Amino acid sequence: MTGGFGATKAGRALTNATSAAALAALVSCGGGSAGTDLDSGVNKTYLSVDASDAEGDSLQYQWRVTSGSIDNRNARETVWTMPDGPGLHFAYVSVADGKGGWVEQQYAVSSDTLGTTSVNPAPITRAAPATVEVAGSQNRLRFSSADATRFTPLDASTPLARTVYLPDVTVRVSSTATGSVVFTGRTDLGGDLDLPRLATGSYSVLCATQPDALLNACGSFVVRNDATIEQMPLALPSSQNLRLFGHVALADGGVCGNDNPYFAIQTAATMQLLQADGTAIGKPIRVNRYGDYALDAAVPVRAALKMQVVCEGYVATLDVPASSHPLGYTADTPVELSHAIRNSRPQIVKMVANGADGNVRGRMIVPGQGTGSNTDPGPNHFLTYKGKDTKLSGCLYYRALGAVADCDAQGNMTGAISLDDWRRKNGFGTAADVVATFVNKRDLNLVRRMVATRSASGIAFVVCNAPGPDGVTQKEIDDVIHTALNDEKRVACVAMEYTVVPGANGGQPFTQFYTFGPSGTLLASINLDGRGEKYMPGSCVACHGGSTYNGRFPEQSTASPFLGSRFLPFDTGNYLFSAEAALTESAQNEALYQLNQLVAQTELDAGTPASTLIAGWYATGHVLDKTYVPQAWKDAEAAKPGASTFYREVVGATCRTCHVALGTTFDWDTVVLSPSRVRPQFCGGTADVALNASMPNALISSDALLGRVRDDAALATLMTQFLGCTAPSSDPVYPKR
Repeated sequence: MTGGFGATKAGRALTNATSAAALAALVSCGGGSAGTDLDSGVNKTYLSVDASDAEGDSLQYQWRVTSGSIDNRNARETVWTMPDGPGLHFAYVSVADGKGGWVEQQYAVSSDTLGTTSVNPAPITRAAPATVEVAGSQNRLRFSSADATRFTPLDASTPLARTVYLPDVTVRVSSTATGSVVFTGRTDLGGDLDLPRLATGSYSVLCATQPDALLNACGSFVVRNDATIEQMPLALPSSQNLRLFGHVALADGGVCGNDNPYFAIQTAATMQLLQADGTAIGKPIRVNRYGDYALDAAVPVRAALKMQVVCEGYVATLDVPASSHPLGYTADTPVELSHAIRNSRPQIVKMVANGADGNVRGRMIVPGQGTGSNTDPGPNHFLTYKGKDTKLSGCLYYRALGAVADCDAQGNMTGAISLDDWRRKNGFGTAADVVATFVNKRDLNLVRRMVATRSASGIAFVVCNAPGPDGVTQKEIDDVIHTALNDEKRVACVAMEYTVVPGANGGQPFTQFYTFGPSGTLLASINLDGRGEKYMPGSCVACHGGSTYNGRFPEQSTASPFLGSRFLPFDTGNYLFSAEAALTESAQNEALYQLNQLVAQTELDAGTPASTLIAGWYATGHVLDKTYVPQAWKDAEAAKPGASTFYREVVGATCRTCHVALGTTFDWDTVVLSPSRVRPQFCGGTADVALNASMPNALISSDALLGRVRDDAALATLMTQFLGCTAPSSDPVYPKR
């Protein structure tokens, strides 16, 4: 999502191999062998996947699709019944080897040529339900071991620090003022606990690292108006004299198991401490999503102990090393026990789809070709910095907006509105509409057909997307824009509005998100960069910010839909335009100016980062100034030569658009950063593996920036000066994913 609905900008134009939506444009028909027993229905697509496994393990399969229906059989072949009507649609297969190795593959098929017609649903008008909202925010608690966990690298060099996050910590949160319990729960595989929105004030935390153990005081935090991540290092009681930690990974470096909300899969390796005779000491604990664990126990100081590792079908029993302390196992001397599982993840050889006539339909999508993102193969690395929603939390967000009638326990939507319903509600189709068409080549490489309007109810934008060009020649640009304007290869339409929802945000308007499929059906999830489907609203909050959102939308029927998100400005320096007279940049300058003025009208005042940026762009008229540099960076030029160039080439092309949506939390336009401020987020290499190399948080933006730096020595020098490195370093000791 960009230009009003954008992910971070990228520097150099990329091929479609880095964009799920763009790769989907490569759908084509080719030769193939017709099946002998195929249903002749035109909307039947026959999918098959070939996967290999180095250990020869039997493979299991699961299938999902974004539209239509699929036979979710445990087999390498299945049948996808395509939805009626035109558009681009996506199928996924998840392949597992039964011993902790998982791999996922995406495939795109166009239904444009099938000749089916979608049925227009009956119009729906629905009001949002009552919400319960308090002044405050939604904080996230992150629990980690307070011990000095120093892991020994594989090359047996000096041990290095690495933070160990703690899954399954039982947590009880109480109001300090009233003593009442406001939330109970357990941390996820990353050691995080996403709280509901809490009122401003102080809170105390009780917790326990073992199931059914007594809760002890483990910290406190304060809720203000902006959501934060509260670091909660757990100092364990000295009575637990054994401190054991380590890293468990597959032979190829991957983490055992899978944490995938779209497939509703969550598996992880477990570790269980045993006496020498095999008697269990405590219950098994899960290894976290980074492959690390830490446990504590009360044992004899000279005990002979074992550890059982279970990774789905893999089981191993290990000897626990003796302590290096002369007195044996003591609380101040943690002991490392790491293990490499004798298994590697399966590999996808190919995936293909055929129609009943045998012709190939669509194409397999492989993101991040030849660039930095392949060092982070997990689908959860990108677009999840602010949080990661589930099918249920996404449905409940839509319910809070009045977009669906209800949600079942699994998050399935009933009574969903359509895109036509949404357009009708927001008054589209009048002379007030502002229209622009362009390609956001430096972002998601999509053709963007943007329409915005202002009505009595508020301000609304909707952008329908189609794949962008492979290259940057004018003919390629013209061809894809022409295709999009013919309503071909539509991927999805993303809608935002700035209106009032009764009971939320004190009765003031606020930013809301909706995503609709090619036929106008409401979608619960979207894949923005080829790294898998991610549920609403977190997939939008990733770039649009959310001052009261941190983790996921609360899974409560009365939760407020106010997220504290913002619209994004339209940055024409990152767009490509058609050569057709009515669609050139110059012909659309006034429309783009009006779009940015509508964005500015959703801001609270003229001093917000987005307002300041838009005012700077248009200081001399209605044509955006692509050379704009804020005063803070101009002033820095004397002490830091190259500051203006760095701002234009890196901040403007990669960081600025998303960061203006974060308000004053991290405003690039007013703060000239030193390397120490941003080193973990971009450069990585620190003990805090959850933070390392988290920015840019969009795959295409990250790959593009790394590619430009690799090819431009002067830019590489500026990167070192202002960020502290030219590319992210690996996490200490072990890879992040």
